[in-house]
Amino acid sequence: MEATNTDEITLKGRSVGSGVAIGKAVLLSSESKTVAPTSINKSAVKKHKNRFLKAKESLIAELQLMADELNDAGSVEIIDTQKQIILDAEIERSVFEIIEEKLLSVDFAIYQTYCQFIERLKESGSELFRQRIVDLEDIRDRFIDLVCDQKKKKSVKKGSLIVAREISPTDLVSYYEDGAIGLVMEKGGVTSHAAIIAKSLGIPCIVSAEKATKEVLNDKMLVLDAAEGTLILNPSRKTISRYRKKAEEAARKKKKRPDSFETADGVSLKITANIEFEAELPKIKEHGAQGIGLLRTESLLFGHRLRKSMEEQRAFYSAVLEGSTGSVTIRLFDIGGDKTSSRTVKEANPFLGWRGIRLLLDEKELLHNQLNAIVRTAADYPGRIRILVPMVSVIDEVAEIKDELESVITELKTEGVELGESIPLGLMVEVPSVALSAYHFAKEVDFLSMGTNDLTQYTMAVDRGNERICNLFQHYHPSVLHLISNTVKGAEKAGIDVSVCGELAGDEIGAACLIGMGIQELSMVPESIPEISELLHSKTKAEFEQFAKSALTLASSEELENLFEDWKN
Repeated sequence: MEATNTDEITLKGRSVGSGVAIGKAVLLSSESKTVAPTSINKSAVKKHKNRFLKAKESLIAELQLMADELNDAGSVEIIDTQKQIILDAEIERSVFEIIEEKLLSVDFAIYQTYCQFIERLKESGSELFRQRIVDLEDIRDRFIDLVCDQKKKKSVKKGSLIVAREISPTDLVSYYEDGAIGLVMEKGGVTSHAAIIAKSLGIPCIVSAEKATKEVLNDKMLVLDAAEGTLILNPSRKTISRYRKKAEEAARKKKKRPDSFETADGVSLKITANIEFEAELPKIKEHGAQGIGLLRTESLLFGHRLRKSMEEQRAFYSAVLEGSTGSVTIRLFDIGGDKTSSRTVKEANPFLGWRGIRLLLDEKELLHNQLNAIVRTAADYPGRIRILVPMVSVIDEVAEIKDELESVITELKTEGVELGESIPLGLMVEVPSVALSAYHFAKEVDFLSMGTNDLTQYTMAVDRGNERICNLFQHYHPSVLHLISNTVKGAEKAGIDVSVCGELAGDEIGAACLIGMGIQELSMVPESIPEISELLHSKTKAEFEQFAKSALTLASSEELENLFEDWKN
């Protein structure tokens, strides 16, 4: 907390997206629901079981309506995950067992069942898994409200800023529909479900804002600047006026579709998009992306999208190619870490364990089928597909994946499939061992793509989902920038291209450094494209190069932030 003058107080948090919100605070209670056990007669068992089934049906219908209204595929996937939890057969079995055998009421049966699942998550070694507890608590409490026929939460006034310790995705959507325009959370990281939903809805949001619920008073005026990660309490008229102008300028930029991606002196850069779902394709066109720099494929293995067969995978890849222009870089299944499936195992350190290429090389059938589907699709769209390999850490893995790809190509040729030109193969640079030995890895492939989220995590030794140390997740820390610079030099020496598809590419400070280092392609969430395009137009190539050179001499992220402000202005 930092006092800026006698009237105003500024709280700091972690930025989620961008935007400014000005309005009155709505402070949410952080009290958790508890239910005491209530005995029932045997004659009431059927009635209590039916109340559960009816409530389940209502919850599913409510979530489906919410999913239909949301325009962002990532948010829809989160809602779909909640539906899968509600439909889980083990949940129903446990609830019915408590009602039938212990003769306890349905509300307590639901409460106890979900509490048991929550305790399991609390025992997990991953902070990201524990973040999902709020989803389970939300489902539990809404279930209980329905079986007890209790009224839902009260609505908020239009133009309110929600301040909470944490909030469920469904409550956030509900408040947004009421007219809430901003969100401040004490807990949670940028990958929490509420943060993802807020970003997709375009709600300015900050997370990990310590003491927010203690400092903020209900119905008092607030100014929230998501890009700066600041919340201003008791803002003066002058402060409100300044931030209103900033909000108007941000709105103007957002509406402007880039007509080119060039520096002020006409040097071109390629700007592409990171996506995971077909529903995101319209956003690519809307913001003028020149292709897809990262197509995540994990959704093929999760939720209701169990499209594991080659035919189903091909249908997905073809739909993406039909709905876009330019090249499409398909990342192989990046399972593990925070992305679990039935194939992953419980590990003490999942981010340092069986994930990415490590898992794929062991699960040969999974890898073989995906490569087969990609190669077949590439034959239908010559020159447009590139293959990206995740989580490479040693050179032996490169040789193994190349052998597997060659095996698939040979197999298809034997079957008489016409394949056409070769498919470029690239590596994700997200482990320091690859960045430090970039030239040796670059010699073996056609391109490199830097995943700066994981590269930062492994360089700074920070679990990016751990709110206790999230301030150490500094993706433009000079140490990370030095690894990127070394990667660029290694790629140039090997004569191949290097792009960046991590969060850094869509960040103004990060993008300025990357452009100055000589990165030719930046891939980002489509919503970040207008801002980065405007930055690109504002300076010459030489100015970007000088900024990057100066950035590499610094010792901290804070120094870099100050340098950027001086350089930009």
